[in-house]
Amino acid sequence: MKNPFKNLSIRAQLMTGVCVSFLLSLVITVCLAALFSRVMRKTGNSFQTNADLDAFLTNIEKTESAMESYMKYRTFESIDRYYHHEAAAENEAERFCRTPSEDEILQKEYVIRMLSLSFFDLSNKAIAARRANNSYDADLYYYKALDCYSFLREEIVSLNMRFFNMNASNYTESKARAQRTIARAIFALIAIFVSSALLLYISIAGVTRPLSEISGVALKVAGRDFDVPLFNSEQKNEIGNICRAFDAMIISIKEYIGAIWEKALKENELREKEIEMRALYTDARLKALQDQIQPHFLFNTLNTGAQLAMIEGADKTCYFLEQVADFLRYNIQHPGSDATIGEELGMLDNYIYIMKTRFGERYQFTKDVDATTLGVKIPNTILQPLVENCIKHGLKDITENGRITIKSLRRDEFIVIEISDNGKGFDPAAKKEILKQAAAGSDGVLISDKGHVSSGLINVISRLQIYFKDESVFDICENSDGGTTFRIKIKADDNV
Repeated sequence: MKNPFKNLSIRAQLMTGVCVSFLLSLVITVCLAALFSRVMRKTGNSFQTNADLDAFLTNIEKTESAMESYMKYRTFESIDRYYHHEAAAENEAERFCRTPSEDEILQKEYVIRMLSLSFFDLSNKAIAARRANNSYDADLYYYKALDCYSFLREEIVSLNMRFFNMNASNYTESKARAQRTIARAIFALIAIFVSSALLLYISIAGVTRPLSEISGVALKVAGRDFDVPLFNSEQKNEIGNICRAFDAMIISIKEYIGAIWEKALKENELREKEIEMRALYTDARLKALQDQIQPHFLFNTLNTGAQLAMIEGADKTCYFLEQVADFLRYNIQHPGSDATIGEELGMLDNYIYIMKTRFGERYQFTKDVDATTLGVKIPNTILQPLVENCIKHGLKDITENGRITIKSLRRDEFIVIEISDNGKGFDPAAKKEILKQAAAGSDGVLISDKGHVSSGLINVISRLQIYFKDESVFDICENSDGGTTFRIKIKADDNV
């Protein structure tokens, strides 16, 4: 097909096709809007006669109600309402047919008008007799007015139903005509749109065809398919310039994309290996920290058991050794795993019994535990090293009245575990260095003025920080009355 716009520039071709299509669409839209407006207007007017007749019936009913109220109670409010609605009903009654007619609808209107005038006359006479205290006339006209109202209401309802049936029939016919008109309009709309689309196709086909080819090649390149032919266009217009630029881009991509893609793959492999190594390192660190339980405790407890076996009876020695066995069994059965606070407190009871056997009444142990915290998960072997630290360092120089308190409570949205003593307190410099080394992942820090390595405490802090992924989970606090408190603070919504 010959393009009639071939001598125009690309911009002129596009603008001509777009403008013509826009004007055609605008004309169609305006015509359809006018058609729908006409249909909606007819539909809205279809049942207006029913609405007017309902309004007239409402005023008649309100007039009768006001008349009854005045006849019974004789109040100013009721007489005021009567005259108000009676006047409105009289005005509306004037629009009905004034003379008899052979037309059924007009005859109905004439009957309604005459019954309305009779009702107004009788009700006015009843009201006037009531105001004049003429009981006989008042009752006579009142009951006649009620009979007339009854006939009037039946006629209004009958006419309203006839109007409804007639309007429904008219509405159905109007709807059918509208549907036929809309069908013709849609057909015309389709024809005009087809013509418009054909015009646009003729005007821009010469422009879009090369662009479509470029788009197809670009999609193949985006799909990593670089085995595409070059355009080698000889056109001197804008499309020819685009094709030549795209050929140059394809050549550059073919030269460099292989090396770039290979480099990206290698970097991705290295990144995945780094992530895997970090995960393995974290797991190994957790297991290594868990295995750092000091072996000298086993020696001390077994030595104490041997001394008891020599000095005391077999029963006490047997019970002591059972406690030691339970304590060791707990550590062996939970290597590197987690436990509940209840399990940790149970193991701590064994440890406290061993310490009481070893040191006698030198230390007093008290517990304050909220039962709702017993099921909370924490790393295992966390509480025992803290109590051991209180005995070895905080209460080292105390020979009597040493006190260690263990608490597990809920405070606001946190679960707080506290282990405190009434010892000599914690050196601020040592506290700062221990928390620093624990955050850095160190296995121990040398406290120069005390000459010992606090590996057990750092072990506990590091495992808690790794387990809960929170550096603020552990803190070392100074008591106001002396001594130190180790505080573990866990968010309740992280572990229920």
